[in-house]
Amino acid sequence: MRILLAILLLFLPMVAQAQEDDRGTLTAFLEDNLSGAGRKVTVTGFAGALSSRATVEQLTIADDAGIWLTLNKVVLDWNRLALLTGSVEVNELTADEVILVRAPNPDPNAIPSPEAKGFALPDLPVSVQIGRIASPRVVLGVALLGQDIEGSLEASLTLSGGEGNAALDIVRQDAGPDGQVKLTASYANATQQLDIALDANEAAGGIAATLLGLPGAPAARLVLEGSGPLSDFAATTRLETDGRERLAGSLTLTQDEAGAGRFAVDLGGDIAPLVLPDYAAFFGPDVRLVAEGARAESGRLDLTRLNVRARALTLDGSLVLAGDGLPERFSLNGRLGLPGGGPVLLPLPGAPRTEVAGADLTLGYDATRGEGWTLAGEVTGISRADLAVARVRLDGSGRIARRVGNGLPPVLGASFKFAAEGLAPADAALAAALGDAVTGEATLSWQSGDDRLRIGKLALTGADYGAIARGRVDGLTTGFAVTGTAEVTADDLTRFAAIAGRPLAGAARLTATGNGSPLGGDFDVVTEVEGTDLAVGQPEADNLLRGSSTVVLSVERDTTGTMLRTLEVVAGGATVQANGQLASAGSTITAKLAFPDLAVLGGGYRGR
Repeated sequence: MRILLAILLLFLPMVAQAQEDDRGTLTAFLEDNLSGAGRKVTVTGFAGALSSRATVEQLTIADDAGIWLTLNKVVLDWNRLALLTGSVEVNELTADEVILVRAPNPDPNAIPSPEAKGFALPDLPVSVQIGRIASPRVVLGVALLGQDIEGSLEASLTLSGGEGNAALDIVRQDAGPDGQVKLTASYANATQQLDIALDANEAAGGIAATLLGLPGAPAARLVLEGSGPLSDFAATTRLETDGRERLAGSLTLTQDEAGAGRFAVDLGGDIAPLVLPDYAAFFGPDVRLVAEGARAESGRLDLTRLNVRARALTLDGSLVLAGDGLPERFSLNGRLGLPGGGPVLLPLPGAPRTEVAGADLTLGYDATRGEGWTLAGEVTGISRADLAVARVRLDGSGRIARRVGNGLPPVLGASFKFAAEGLAPADAALAAALGDAVTGEATLSWQSGDDRLRIGKLALTGADYGAIARGRVDGLTTGFAVTGTAEVTADDLTRFAAIAGRPLAGAARLTATGNGSPLGGDFDVVTEVEGTDLAVGQPEADNLLRGSSTVVLSVERDTTGTMLRTLEVVAGGATVQANGQLASAGSTITAKLAFPDLAVLGGGYRGR
């Protein structure tokens, strides 16, 4: 509808200069003005600009991935003389076919405004009154809703002096379940009066029930009704399935004289029939969401109250975001668990079946008391088919420093520690490798306006193994690039034998320094491995690796190929050195082996 209205308004300035053929100037004007960043509009068969009936044989809109919208046989039946009074009066704006294959790709350069603009209808230079907007055949591609859909569209639109009225009626007409969406809405900028009535219903097996995965895909109906100025607006909503109310609630919006707007949401009901039977114990017969807050003209958001209740879940929280998007205060307390105890199945559709005995979470920050924030969480009795964990503990802290006084950009810092106890993977090889407990740490920091995340520390520690890394991630919004160092140690490689599928023994230490881009595939890395009494289940190799052994590798990969700067292996008195270039156009590798005494291999080996 937006595209059709844009076409209509673009006709107007061209009427006076349409003395030449309809193609040429008019078509070019339409295409040039409707096209934009990432959007190409093509108009075919434009005719009748000087008459009361203008037509377009076909209009297509494409982005970088191709055509996503096609309008066939567009007709504009209008009153040309009304233009003299500054009014656009359209009897009909129709298209024989509207084919929407998919949603358009978003403009990658579009950046939302950090300030809240408020709601207002566009103030057009002319009033617009369209008696009928229609298409007997609207086709939606499978990429939009998961299935090909056909239907009809009937609508009307009036927009004048900052006031608007709209009516919409969409009816599904293909071989699928019956469905209809009816909407009437009106709004006036001067009074901010908003009236809306929505009634959407589908027979069993409909689009909404299928997409939401409702058990049995029942018949569904959604009703939304609201009326009042935005300074004192109230709306109610109701969701039904198979003719019975499942969820109902209200939304209220108010605004004080200073321009601060408040909102409140209260929604609840028995949604157990809308979820899989296994999840009924989690939700129980009464689920409720209550939220209250305010938003100032500066963009400051104050979520005064957030309350979520279900049989096995309680969440209470609040949040204050400043106009710059950084928090001034937040608080969240959560509890997960059945009232009588025992495991509860988490509602995670598509994920492995997961039960927990209980969980607690506390998160808090208040800028008036300092820059520090804290996090404490614990989950007990985790059980999945492939893994059981007795207890997981997560603690976090950090700071949110605005640094307003010295003119520096804000800095966000975070430090986390976790510990998992009673690990019991179903895979025996994985269980042997991990052990029954692991701990970890992470220290991160980010500066506002900087497209970089600094990693002070990432660490994972087991009974006799560990890994630690430090570095940074650049290009958070343009493509990841990683720079840093890492160290991995294993005091007893025997624990990894089962997961490697071969006998292993000894101790090893690996260090690596470098950078790379996971998306681009380029890297520049220097790695060193130090081994002590390594064994891989092959007699000659085990004899060679007895005692100390080292491997040093320096390699770079870019768009020209892979450069092996250095490969050096020292083990059992033998050395291997290699370097060279690997490329599709041709590769050159030079290697040198020095083995002064083959007897170290054992058996009948002799010589040098």
